Amino acid sequence: MGQLNIPSSSIIYIDTSPVIYTVEENQIYASLLQPLWLKFQTNEVEIISSELILMETLVVPLRSANNALIAKYENLLLSSEMRLIPISQAEKKASCNSQGYH
Repeated sequence: MGQLNIPSSSIIYIDTSPVIYTVEENQIYASLLQPLWLKFQTNEVEIISSELILMETLVVPLRSANNALIAKYENLLLSSEMRLIPISQAEKKASCNSQGYH
């Protein structure tokens, strides 16, 4: 598999999958994503996402009451320098309806 080439000073939008792969230490993708997170930790790049990422990443850990995993996601998404772009109530509701969250 290739390697990520991330120019410094980039603003990078990430979706749910890279966060899940990293937090849950996916053997295939976690190492591939390492350059991204290293540049993020040294403030060479900015990572942004939608507020929806929090809801999407926490569904399974909340269902299984996996508090350790919940804490890992919240630490990355809420306690870091990652910028979460607000979404409207209508967008949140549409996402819940389309993904079957109850």
